[in-house]
Amino acid sequence: MEAYIVETRNVSRSFGRRVAVRNVNLRVRRGSIYGFLGRNGSGKTTVLKMLAGLIRPDTGEIQVNGVEPARFTVADRHKMGYLAEKQILMPGMRVCDLLRFTAQFYPDWDSGVCERMLQRFKIDPAQRIRALSQGTARQVGFLLALAQRPELLILDEPAANLDVVARRQFLDEMLELIRQEGKTVLLSSHVLSDVERVADEVGILKQGTLQISEPLDQLKETVKQVRFYGFARGVDGFELPEAFRCRKTRDEVLATLRLEDEHTLPRLAAAHHCQYEIIHLNLEDLFVEIVTDQE
Repeated sequence: MEAYIVETRNVSRSFGRRVAVRNVNLRVRRGSIYGFLGRNGSGKTTVLKMLAGLIRPDTGEIQVNGVEPARFTVADRHKMGYLAEKQILMPGMRVCDLLRFTAQFYPDWDSGVCERMLQRFKIDPAQRIRALSQGTARQVGFLLALAQRPELLILDEPAANLDVVARRQFLDEMLELIRQEGKTVLLSSHVLSDVERVADEVGILKQGTLQISEPLDQLKETVKQVRFYGFARGVDGFELPEAFRCRKTRDEVLATLRLEDEHTLPRLAAAHHCQYEIIHLNLEDLFVEIVTDQE
């Protein structure tokens, strides 16, 4: 069995003259939770739809479970659960009827998951979809994707419209899925504190290009914000072209960069006759620094 359940090679996609995704090389390790991040319009949903086989790339190759999405069979689709950012549920149906209807199409449907999650989220199965709040409808969509018992679960903003308690319940269900059954989750979310809590690896898109794809612990360990100060000869001439972001004031420089080894900062400080201070960043801070354009 392949180590990676998702692999893309130089995948690009445009809509008219607008380039949505450019040369994306993404690999998602089997049995992991992968946080897929980016600002609105960065191309996240386009990538997820290509992985789900809903749209095709203009160029490049995609393999999901060893199969090109355009060639998915019914059996291949049964191995994938997909919760879209803008889900469409049949408004006139009752929750219980929607579950029974959907179960007919999935041979591995898990009724026990349905019962457990209905109770956990306090969803009345007799209610019609149109009567549900946006958050509860989102929970029903997650339930439908999870009860299929997929090998790969693709979630596009799954916590949208959920309150703090419901988000925590959702995260607990996802962690239990991974822990008990070794499933893979590809998670796109703007709630970065949630992603930081559960993700093994993260990918960060900026304007359609994948800037980062690596284990979360490695990213937090190697990418730091550094304040350079006490310049004996002023900040003029201090340049860090490799930095993700670099801001100068009259007498100091604030830069976010990857520290390749322990000698990087002493070498920079000695070369520019200054001192430095390392500032550790959480995932939200790192995300802002990586996707924000240089000033």
